[in-house]
Amino acid sequence: MSHEILIVDDMPANLEMLRGILSQEGYRVRAATNGKQALQLAASKPPDVILMDINMPEMDGLEACRRLKSTPLLTDIPVLFISANEDVNAIDAAFKAGGVDYVTKPFRPREVLVRVQNQLSLQQLKSQKARQQLFNSLFQLTAGIAHEINTPLGVSITAATFINDAGTTLGSAMHDNSLTAELLMQCLDHVKEGTSLIEANLQRVSLLVDRFRELAQDQRELSANRFILNDAVNMATSIYSSELEQGSVKLTVDGAEAEFTMPQLLLVDLLKELIRNALDHARQDDTRLMIAVKFKVQNGSLIMDFQDNGPGMSETSLPRLFEPFYTSKRGGSHCGLSACRIHNLVYFNLAGQLETNSGEGQGLKYRIQIPEHKL
Repeated sequence: MSHEILIVDDMPANLEMLRGILSQEGYRVRAATNGKQALQLAASKPPDVILMDINMPEMDGLEACRRLKSTPLLTDIPVLFISANEDVNAIDAAFKAGGVDYVTKPFRPREVLVRVQNQLSLQQLKSQKARQQLFNSLFQLTAGIAHEINTPLGVSITAATFINDAGTTLGSAMHDNSLTAELLMQCLDHVKEGTSLIEANLQRVSLLVDRFRELAQDQRELSANRFILNDAVNMATSIYSSELEQGSVKLTVDGAEAEFTMPQLLLVDLLKELIRNALDHARQDDTRLMIAVKFKVQNGSLIMDFQDNGPGMSETSLPRLFEPFYTSKRGGSHCGLSACRIHNLVYFNLAGQLETNSGEGQGLKYRIQIPEHKL
């Protein structure tokens, strides 16, 4: 499939010249006459490369490029500026705005084609690297799943053998008429201990399967809707009503009266996972868990700050936060997938950005930025 190039210039002659140069090489070409129109075309169907003039009416190329780079769904599109201005300051401004190359007018066909092809080659390398990273992540996840399930299953098999041995001992004693009350109680204790182990470990397997199912469900596509943020907060916190009512957790929320457009259920899932992770890693002393959530809608994005007063993470462990199955609380209901799911929801489902900050004894803070979706 041929690549698509978006050319942006307010001069029809320049557009025709660029269209001719690119079309002869088999590229599909779309055209815009100003920055505003270019943003609309790019949003409706992202091109592979954008060739953009700088001086245009309504919105110049520099501003259009800055807006492209601030839009998560469009930020990776390479922008090559085209201009007759060879001044060093103009070129510097173009690169600071987010441009990756600068082509001067009048156009030299061979130069235009080489520069465009260079960017396409770089994009292909990035895609190959991303695919390799995805493959590595899937391999790591698969290995982790096998390990996490194999451990409780192995314990269950051992416990089942333990029960079987107790049954064999009991049967032999009954056959030989050598069964005593002491031996009977000993065998029953072994059976009770074994069944308890099997139950606990199969419950862990069930928990893991449920968590894996949640990860798989995150691949579903949900339609965006406009809603009041507080509605999502109420839905997310409803499953933690007992903790909130008992006072073991204090939740404060600011800015939730704002409206925003995105898949509401994904924000609900994200909030539930953030709260679950905070609960899982709360301090073990009598310190009350404090959770603060702050929303702000700014420049077409939702910024959410989520902070808890938990034990925090060290400088060496924080970079591993989003690794599947990484947890500082192994066992019980902790399987190390909450932070992984938070990462996937933000980056893959919502095309957002995520920052974390922590320190030992300083709690954990997330700053999440989500672009507004179209209805």
